[in-house]
Amino acid sequence: MDANTSVRDIVLEEHERTLQQLEAIWDELGLLDDQRRDRREAFHNHILNLCQRILDDEKALRARINNRIVSNTQKIIKLSEELCVTPPEDGVDGLALLDLDALLQERLDKLEQTKEERLETLKELQEKDEGLCELLCETPYFIPQNLVPTLEDISNVEKHIKSMEKEKEERERTFATLKAGVVEFLQELEQSPEDSFLQQVVCSDEDEDVPLGKADLQQLRTVHSDLEFKVRENEAKSLELRETIKHLWDLLQVPMEEQEAFLATAPKHTPSSIAKLQEELRRLRVLRQQNLSLFIEKLQEELTEWWEKCFVGELEREGFTSSHPGTDEEVLDAYEKEVQKWKKFHQDNYGILEMVNQFLSLYVQMWELEEKAKDPSRLFNTRGGALLQEEKAKKKVRTELPRVETRLVELGKEWEEREGKPFGIYGTPLEEHIKSLWEKHEARREQEKNKKQNEKSNLDSKPRMYKGTTPAKTPILSRKRMHGGEDPVSSKKPKHGNLAPNPSPTKLPPSISPLKGMQTPRARPLTERNCQVPEVLVSKPSGGSHKPTEELQSTITYDTFESQKTPKQTKACPTLPTQLSHPISTYPSLPPQ
Repeated sequence: MDANTSVRDIVLEEHERTLQQLEAIWDELGLLDDQRRDRREAFHNHILNLCQRILDDEKALRARINNRIVSNTQKIIKLSEELCVTPPEDGVDGLALLDLDALLQERLDKLEQTKEERLETLKELQEKDEGLCELLCETPYFIPQNLVPTLEDISNVEKHIKSMEKEKEERERTFATLKAGVVEFLQELEQSPEDSFLQQVVCSDEDEDVPLGKADLQQLRTVHSDLEFKVRENEAKSLELRETIKHLWDLLQVPMEEQEAFLATAPKHTPSSIAKLQEELRRLRVLRQQNLSLFIEKLQEELTEWWEKCFVGELEREGFTSSHPGTDEEVLDAYEKEVQKWKKFHQDNYGILEMVNQFLSLYVQMWELEEKAKDPSRLFNTRGGALLQEEKAKKKVRTELPRVETRLVELGKEWEEREGKPFGIYGTPLEEHIKSLWEKHEARREQEKNKKQNEKSNLDSKPRMYKGTTPAKTPILSRKRMHGGEDPVSSKKPKHGNLAPNPSPTKLPPSISPLKGMQTPRARPLTERNCQVPEVLVSKPSGGSHKPTEELQSTITYDTFESQKTPKQTKACPTLPTQLSHPISTYPSLPPQ
């Protein structure tokens, strides 16, 4: 028997039992039939009304459940759209209303919980973002208040917060660097912060929030740049004063102890140190005024050194010297400016000047090797591999001289294009000077060649001694025989009475040569006579106008210098040209390879 049949039977049994009980009560009361009928109808109507009310209540419950299902479904769809999630549609088919209502309510609760969590997370992130942006003077990430944040929105806020935190760290490092620089510059300038902004920056602690806005940092950078400019200005001024003071000290020959003692009182570039330097400079200028002649003499020596380093011609030197006679203040200033002029010229053109030194050094070395090759005594001095060293030196000169000359000509053309005039060596254009050196070298070689030919022709014109002939010998008489007619040998008497036969000549051991101990005659070394290089190597023009620069077309080639052999000669070499107008020592030696 099912549940419905059991309930129906119970209700019917209860209904019959109740009627029986009512009939018994009515019997006791003695009610009439009409009264009994009315009461039976009232009983049945009451039962019907009760059933209807129960039915109505159940129908209302069903309606409420249906309405809740519809409402929850709508809420789920709306929240899913706000949260940007897809509402689940599976697992609802075939469910009873109560089960469906419970399932939908559960899903709705989860979505509402997710919404609350997102709103709470967004609120926390926005508070953090707003705090960072307020410190950095930036705009927070905007999300409408009435909108439920999506996961992408929350992710964007988190990224914005991370970027703001990174920006904060960078700005804090920038602020710390600028602050340290400002503090250091204020100390070097010996001044305190003047305005409220500098006071806030200098007096700020590491824990407290400092102004990190772009405008604040830009203002701090501006202050930092202004202070740095003042510091660098003081540093340049201090260095200039120290250089001027050092120059005056050297000219006045101030002892090093006094110099170090003064510099110890002004070790930095602060305003107080600059004031001490200015006071010392005023004192030295007074001393300079009192020793003008000494100062001018020192500057003349220094100027001569710079002229030599820059290969200044005699015409320009004499022009400056003749236009600044005397020992007054104007002459001193002119010499100081001239020294600074050529010092700067040497600094700006160090590359080409150094290349000129290398070329002239190699040229002089080539000349010396040619002169050395004429000395026959070098063939007997083979200790230490002298001939090998000589060949290495020749090979080095043959390799380096063309390369250095080519590079020097290139630098000269670049200098001419840049300056608008040819580079000069002792008043002569560079290429013209190089050309004249090679022309003089070739002229010297031709002169030596002609001289050798003349010597050879003179030697051929003398009578020769043929093989097998012996020149007549003139008898040499002793002084006694010439005067007294006696033979000096026969006039000698032995100490003893008996005369002994003349002994035979003593024979030398075979190991001893009769020529041993005899020295081979040598010509006087050329190095004693050729101690000076001819003036054609480094001769400087005495003045006058110069021809325009021509293309270098030397009549001498490096192959002729390479193919030069040691001449065989029995006589001393001819005397070299006159002494150099500029000593060889003015040219530097070759750089190390």
